[in-house]
Amino acid sequence: MKSRPTIQTCRIVMLGICAVSLAGCPEPVPFQQQVDPACLQPDWIAVASGAITEQPECFESVLAYLLENVPLVDGNWDSDFGDARFYAPAVLLGLGYETDNACLLAFGRESLEGNRAAIRAGRDCPLSFWLQLPEQVMAAYGLVETYQYEQRAEDIELIDVVLDRVNAGLGAFELYPDVLADSLLSLYGPTTQTAGIAALNLRHALQVGGPRGPERAEFGLQLIDAINKRIYEPDRGIYRFSTGKTELYLYPNAMMIVANCLAYQASGEEQYLRRAEATLENIQALKDADQGNYRSPYSAELMGAETGDYSTLSSQLYTVTALYLLYESTGDAEYMNDARDMLEFICTYLRDEGRLVHHWIDGRPAQPDDPEYYCSGCNFQAMHVLWHISHLQVPDSIPDDQATQRESGSRTD
Repeated sequence: MKSRPTIQTCRIVMLGICAVSLAGCPEPVPFQQQVDPACLQPDWIAVASGAITEQPECFESVLAYLLENVPLVDGNWDSDFGDARFYAPAVLLGLGYETDNACLLAFGRESLEGNRAAIRAGRDCPLSFWLQLPEQVMAAYGLVETYQYEQRAEDIELIDVVLDRVNAGLGAFELYPDVLADSLLSLYGPTTQTAGIAALNLRHALQVGGPRGPERAEFGLQLIDAINKRIYEPDRGIYRFSTGKTELYLYPNAMMIVANCLAYQASGEEQYLRRAEATLENIQALKDADQGNYRSPYSAELMGAETGDYSTLSSQLYTVTALYLLYESTGDAEYMNDARDMLEFICTYLRDEGRLVHHWIDGRPAQPDDPEYYCSGCNFQAMHVLWHISHLQVPDSIPDDQATQRESGSRTD
């Protein structure tokens, strides 16, 4: 039987690392200084971006800014808020393999190796795992999204490390950790976070499969069913941020549309798709029809917003993801039109010198002196969304039963 490191062992290891740091360690070298200098030239970036069919100029400018200005150190992108562990390897390897581009593959593989290292560290030290839970989850997402390219057995083992621990943890909270609603660890809220874990289980089932694929799909469906019973408001047709917060927020609803769409893809059960469509219909009060974006008030006060005109980049991108999943599931072009309006808002209103800034607030984009200004992970997410939309598999027509539901205005189950 293998021995498990104790909390005391973890503390000793951490103290040892600190001692070495104080004694002086060599400064880490960004990957940009190690890679072939040709990989930082603009010409190939323009060529690679030609494979993007939606907002290609925006994609090109964001990619160029990231590779040239955001250090990649030991597989971890600077200023990423953890999101880059998911989206950077997914889009860099995806586009790299599609275009046979050695530079994209080099950056993508370095990012992915950083994910592996992070999960290995968490596996060997459970204290570190729970202290860095968001990064562990995002690293697992990155491995799930890229497994199709390199199909390494170790990646499945590392994904299982994260999912086994997180799923067991949610089981201890009866599948919904409302206890975290007022915690600093839960800025996005327990509904959003639980939906994210459900989506990770379902993505594993859909994109990795294997012997544990059915188990992952089943647990993802259990999580969604638990949220539907616990936090869904049938009268309003929306998901609450938590049991105690009744305000209409974008994040939990966008994430539950994503989760319900994935549940539909994994199970074929129409109830999940109907719930996703109804949720989108019932959050239209958050939409700014003139600008094309959706207001996302969950962090408005934290960022100092003085009006309701506030939208974060990440919440817009999760909503775009929800829309293209609905389009992919139904073939209804209205969903894609809505997604394009949002992408136009993002690439027009939130772009600053090539990069996309953190949020829109009180009629202006974020500024450097705002509490938050830039997130490299969200920029990788934007590229991933644009790349994914370029490869959508859409049904030829809307199924008759769905068309009837739209005509009658009945989308709830």
